[in-house]
Amino acid sequence: MQDRTEIAAEEKLSNSIGLVTFRDGQSVFVRSLAFKAFEIEELADVFFFRPLGSIITRGARALRMTPTHLTVARTMVGIAGGALLYDERPGMFPFALLILSEIIDSSDGQLARITGQGTELGRVLDGVGDYVAHGAIYIAIAAGIVHRGGSSSVLVWMLLAGIANAMQSQMYDYHRTAYITVVGEGRAPGNHPAKVPSWIRWLYSGYLMMQRWLIGWHARVEAALAARSVAGRVREEDRVRYRECFYRPVRGWNLLGSNTGLYAIGVLIWLHRVDLFFAFILLPMDLALIALWLWQWRADRKFLAGL
Repeated sequence: MQDRTEIAAEEKLSNSIGLVTFRDGQSVFVRSLAFKAFEIEELADVFFFRPLGSIITRGARALRMTPTHLTVARTMVGIAGGALLYDERPGMFPFALLILSEIIDSSDGQLARITGQGTELGRVLDGVGDYVAHGAIYIAIAAGIVHRGGSSSVLVWMLLAGIANAMQSQMYDYHRTAYITVVGEGRAPGNHPAKVPSWIRWLYSGYLMMQRWLIGWHARVEAALAARSVAGRVREEDRVRYRECFYRPVRGWNLLGSNTGLYAIGVLIWLHRVDLFFAFILLPMDLALIALWLWQWRADRKFLAGL
């Protein structure tokens, strides 16, 4: 049977430990475009969002659009879909717009990789676009509740849910990015604020500060990997051990991705109870955050104990 385990490295696309698995029948070019690390991708991304996003990517490339253009388009579509949740019974059209927003969101990264335009600024702008689009959802739902005679205290719940969602999103993004950096690229995880333009560096620095506070013991894992690296490259044995310790927790962090919130919105629209979205974020999603943080903490300790 043909070997299906490959990993992108600087000068070769596979190694003996088989860290990243791709589907048969795809060229190396398409594989590196579609997935950063196939083994930790969500099924909805593998079979729905990324395939459709690749269609947009090809069209955008033909039109000579940049990843930033797609990020802006994704944000605008997301705002439109979120704003329509103001209505108590918005129907499925807002949900369709939010789905389209996620498809476009998957395409901007693909376009960045295919054109070599991936930058730290692009990552920041993509994150800002996510927060703006999600903010439209929160504001529209709260404003609709108040307009229909609900208590203004819903604004407090909106704020708490927004903060909780920001924390959930940061943990999801951080641990996936760290895994891809170490396992997929062989580098110690880290960020480069100096590569971000000064006009937005303050926002990025604040984002990183909050992230460092949330990741707990994984900061020690980062430091250990960096200290043991050779010429900026993670040792092969550390790379293997990182995958062994963190593969399952990283798969777990997928639960806090935007797809879960999107599914919840679809179900709540169908039930005509969009007003329960804040409760969904503050109860089951926060419980999942706590459980995943504890799981990650145990994995961090296990990794460090084995060094």
